[in-house]
Amino acid sequence: MKNKITGVIAILILFFLSKGCISDYMKGGDKAAIAQYEKMLADDTKTTAQLRNEYKEVTIKIMKMPVKTYEFKYDYTVNEMPYSGEHTFSELPTTKDLEVYYLKESPSVSCVNPQSKLSGEKEKNSSKGPLYWGIGWGILCALATIGFIAEVRGKA
Repeated sequence: MKNKITGVIAILILFFLSKGCISDYMKGGDKAAIAQYEKMLADDTKTTAQLRNEYKEVTIKIMKMPVKTYEFKYDYTVNEMPYSGEHTFSELPTTKDLEVYYLKESPSVSCVNPQSKLSGEKEKNSSKGPLYWGIGWGILCALATIGFIAEVRGKA
């Protein structure tokens, strides 16, 4: 009985992994974000922000090598209205000043490098990686299902 429950759970996990990857592929890049980044670059609306003193240091291991990133919040002013945002650095910044782009019609929307973010979102529209992962998880799910059915029929 315990093996049957474990088998069903494994099949469900594989199914949802496959479904999630294929959904990501079908969805592609965030069209609203792409439009915002393109607008920021076209308008060239930027200002100087001030990094806050506090930051969060995050360490992850990639191939057993620790990689540190530094998450900072920043504050800026547009038309005498205060706004804030967040940015992650790969190394500690040497200055408190930071050039940020913002949307002219909605200054609360900002980012440090809209070109990089735009490229990342556009790549989601052409990348086949999530599709291949989804197909792989789907094949594993089908094999697990076939094996589970064969096991249940064999014991019956």
